[in-house]
Amino acid sequence: MGSFIPFSDEEPFVKRVKSLADDELLEIWEETQQIESLLCTEFQTDLSFAPDYEKVIVQELRLRSCRKLRAPEPGE
Repeated sequence: MGSFIPFSDEEPFVKRVKSLADDELLEIWEETQQIESLLCTEFQTDLSFAPDYEKVIVQELRLRSCRKLRAPEPGE
């Protein structure tokens, strides 16, 4: 399911996302959603497992998308 990428424990998640590929970010987001859903079902509660992770991932993906849109086409 997930892959292990060695990070320094002191490195904030906000910096970690910069070095991950888009598919890795989406995989982390998907896994946190699955864990959150399982925990909510198990404990019959409305639990927010990692809203900060989701926010950081979405912001990073938006930033990357904007950069791609602004990048000149090859040959221009």
